[in-house]
This record gives sequence, C-alpha cells and structure tokens, in this order.
Amino acid sequence: MGLLWFFLVWSTVLLVWHVPNSTAKTNIKKKKPNILFVVMDDLGSHDLGRHGSGIHTHHIDQLATDGVYLDNYYVLPYCSPTRAALLSGRYPLHTGVHIVVPVDSVLSLPLEEQTLAQIMRDGGYKAHAVGKWHIGHANWKMTPTFRGFETFFGFYIGGEDYFTHRNGAGYDLRWDKEEYCGDGCSQLPDERGNYSTQVFTREAIRVIHRHSSNNNKKKQQQIDEEDPLFLYLAYQAVHDPDQVPEEYRAPYENVTGWDARRITYAGMLTAADQGIAQVIEALQETGMWDDTVVVFTTDNGGPTDVCAIQGSSNFPKRGGKCTLYDGGTTGDGFISGPALTSHWAVPTGSDRTYANLFHAVDWLPTLAAAVGVTPNGQPLDGVSHLYAFQNGMEELYGPPAPMRALKNKKIASAPPRQEVFVGYSFYDHSGGQWYGPAIRYHHWKLIQGHSGGPEHAHTPPPKGTSTPAPGGDVNATYLLFDLSNDPNETRDVAREHPHVVALLMGRLQEYQKHYVGPPPNTDPSCPFPGLRNHSKFGKVWTPWCGGTSSRSSTYGDDDDTKWVPWCDGAKEVRIYT
Repeated sequence: MGLLWFFLVWSTVLLVWHVPNSTAKTNIKKKKPNILFVVMDDLGSHDLGRHGSGIHTHHIDQLATDGVYLDNYYVLPYCSPTRAALLSGRYPLHTGVHIVVPVDSVLSLPLEEQTLAQIMRDGGYKAHAVGKWHIGHANWKMTPTFRGFETFFGFYIGGEDYFTHRNGAGYDLRWDKEEYCGDGCSQLPDERGNYSTQVFTREAIRVIHRHSSNNNKKKQQQIDEEDPLFLYLAYQAVHDPDQVPEEYRAPYENVTGWDARRITYAGMLTAADQGIAQVIEALQETGMWDDTVVVFTTDNGGPTDVCAIQGSSNFPKRGGKCTLYDGGTTGDGFISGPALTSHWAVPTGSDRTYANLFHAVDWLPTLAAAVGVTPNGQPLDGVSHLYAFQNGMEELYGPPAPMRALKNKKIASAPPRQEVFVGYSFYDHSGGQWYGPAIRYHHWKLIQGHSGGPEHAHTPPPKGTSTPAPGGDVNATYLLFDLSNDPNETRDVAREHPHVVALLMGRLQEYQKHYVGPPPNTDPSCPFPGLRNHSKFGKVWTPWCGGTSSRSSTYGDDDDTKWVPWCDGAKEVRIYT
C-alpha cells in the first residue's frame, strides 16, 4: 500500500506494526554482531530502484526488503549536520554544527561529544571508518582516529573530484593507519585516476579481511572472545561532481526522458550499489555475514536546485537538499542483515516497514542499547527504538493528548518518538540567510519563516524528473502542513489551525532555550595558512591548528613544509556541501 496510504489513514486509526514470529527471541546468540554502517551522500528519496526510479540498485533494495525499512526517517537538510547527528546522537541545536564545514574552517563536532565510534569501542568493537568525514579537520584532534576510530581511509573535507581526489588545488585522501594518527603518521595514498566509490569499497574489503585475519589468529591462540567489527562506510556517492566510469553510465544512455545529468547520476548510484554488494560478499567470504547487522542512511535529500543541480529526484516530496521540506529532510533509512534477528531478536520479513518517527540522532542510542553500552557523554536528543523494533508498537496519531478516547484501548507502550526537531536552513538563493526552525509533531509539520532556497524549488517535481515545479507560499510567516492528508506539503493550513500553530510554536520556543549557535568559522589564534606544499601531490589539504607541522613520512623527505595560498590565481576553491 506504501507511504501514501500510511499518511492518509494516519490521523484516524491505530497502526500496528505486527510481529509475525512470536518465537523471535528464542535461541538468540549472545555474541555481539558486526555492524556495517553505510552512509550515502545526497541520495534522493525517489532514487532507489525500490521506489520505481528505474535505477538499478538491486542489492540495496534487497537489504531494505529483508530488513526493517523506516517509513518516517528524518535527517538534516545538509551534510555535516547529519553526520554530526549520526555520530553524536544530538541535534545541531546542541552541538552547533548547523552548517556544512568549509575547507578553511575551524568548525567541528565539539571534542567533548561522545561519538558512536567511542561507544562501540566501549562495547568491545573494533571501529574503522572509510570514506567521507566532513565534521571538522582544522586540528588533528577533530579527525577520525582521535574520535574513536582505530583507522580511517578517506577524505576530511566536504567533497572533491572522484578521480583526482582534489578540491580546487588541494589533494585530500588519507590513510590514518592507527589510533591518534596525526602529523607524522597520517599518510597520503596515491589513488589518482581511481574512482572513489571503488577505492572506498576496496578499502572496506581490506578492513574486513584484516579484521577476520586478526580474529583467526585469536582462535589459533585459543582465545575464545572474538572482536566484533564496527565499519562506518561513508561513500562520496552520489554527491556532485557528476562523475562515473562509462560502464556504469552506459546502461542508462537510452532511457526516454532522462537528461545527461540523470543518466550519470544513475550510473553513480549503481556503482555504489555494486560496491555495497562487494562489501557484503567479503563478509560472506570471511564467514562474518551471518553475524552482521547493516544500517543504511542518507545524509539529506537529493539536491534538486537549491544547493546544487544534480540528477537526483525526491518525487513526490516537496523540496530538496538545503530546504526544510520533507524533500530535504527525509530519505531512505533501514536496518537489515542476518544478525538483526539472530542476535537482537528483531523480526524481519518481506519488505517490513516501521512507521514510527525516527531521526538520525536515534541511531546512536538504538545501537548503544543493542550492544549493551550506556552513553556517558552529553545528554542525548536521540531515543532508542530497539524495544519497538523487537516487540512492535501500537501507535496513535491524531490530536495531542487524546486520553479520553483511549480509555477502552489497550496501548502496549508509547511510541519512542512523537516529535522531530527538523532544524534550520541556512541557505537562500542570495546566500547566507537563516530560515526556520521547523518541527514535526505527530502528523503536523510547522516551518517558521521562509523554508530555504528560491521559490521554484519547493513543490513536488514532475514524475521522473529532477526539476521542481513552481510554488507560491514560500514567503509565509508560518507554514503548517497536515501530513495525514497532504503528505507532500502542497497546502499551507496555518490559517485554518491557529491552535496547532500556537502549540508547535511553543515547542519551538522550548527548543530555542537550549540553542547553541554555530561558532565562528575562523579563529584569530589559528588562521588558515593555505594549502600545504607536497613533493608528490603539489598541494594538499591538511590540519593546521595545534602545533607546528613536523617533517615526516606523511609529506616526503623533500617536503619543505611551506604553506601556499589556497587559491590558484583567480581560480576559486569549490566549497562542496
């Protein structure tokens, strides 16, 4: 019946996520499962093949079908805020990471935040990261191996060329080969000419084989306890620039109605799908797959016009990346893998869906609960959904506080989450303005002020295209949507429901009391000195705060360690989001 049916009946009936297998909790394995945490970049909510997009994503689709698909999954409108939320369990409202981290910025996920990687390590996991970081790199302490990961292979900044691995004049591809790997340890592997999706897939496979080998050595030494693996795999795909090897693009070249951008984008997504399949194959080859849980998430909606024009589609949702509409703040998320049932007693079946509201901040407490670790950092905004995953949940959606109507109803438990702080949007077509905030409460969604971006970016696009159609309500003081009757946010009903506006404005004011604004991008005590000279790569992006850089194998014996301007003449560095 799908998402549309769900919204249409949401406000008037009880929706029960049934548990078909009453014996799901029997014979549960005590061994902690491996966790593969996959993050896609700029994936549109209508791009996976399971949505009828025409793009071949068979392996991702099968994972979603075999697991628990999140029907109401919220992220932030753009990259860095979502990644910070995933790894901290806290809204940007409390971490200050409201915007994308520029390449020359001192902004980062605050160092006092406990990360998901640190929690996994507290649970006995070996934590490794591959791919995109983008939550701070000015100081080595902001980089992955100082934030709980034992190794990192990828890039620190927001984006770069898929083949040259350069942003502007600077090269950025790192192998941080051990914990606390900073200057003198961090290496620059030469992958020039190699497509990043394939590079990151290869590295993820290498991590898996190395981890399996270490566990096999333990067996040979008659050490009973094996270490579980936590692998954070954050692909660059399908972020711009639109680049893909020809063999992935070719199958789509004759699709009727697709422009060159959509064709290339489809190839990029298919390449990532095949990469995920290869990673799973490596888990199978090493005997680790049966003990693995897979988490899959996007970082924001597809960019359809506001931040960038790309081949993505959020049809039929309104808006896209950098907007507060659901086209920018919802997307694909699911949890899957054989160990979901065998280790965590979560029933799975054919295309099982989960109707509760779920936000990116919820992954940390959910996984922490599953592996038996109590977070001991800052207070979390996320909530655990483990019990609801395991036991099912009766939910009531409709007017708030309907207790009189429930006196004859048996309610197993309250839903884990009844509201989502959707966030802010900093972007508009003239640049630099803040819009929002926005909140979703049950089936209501309120956006305060302009929702981000030019007017024509905000109504549902025609099916099969990435081009939005015109809209006319973006200058309203408030936008209120009844998602039970209008799931695609086409009609503002604020004037018809002033009491709901007042209620949600009151909730936003409560959030505002704890608001932490974005810190300055610059620090007078640590100005950005420019790109660093390198004997092999010419110029490289590298951390610059926290001490003088040393001569080391990181940069080559003939490196003079001079800093150079970060622009080549009049050519600007592309600031990827």
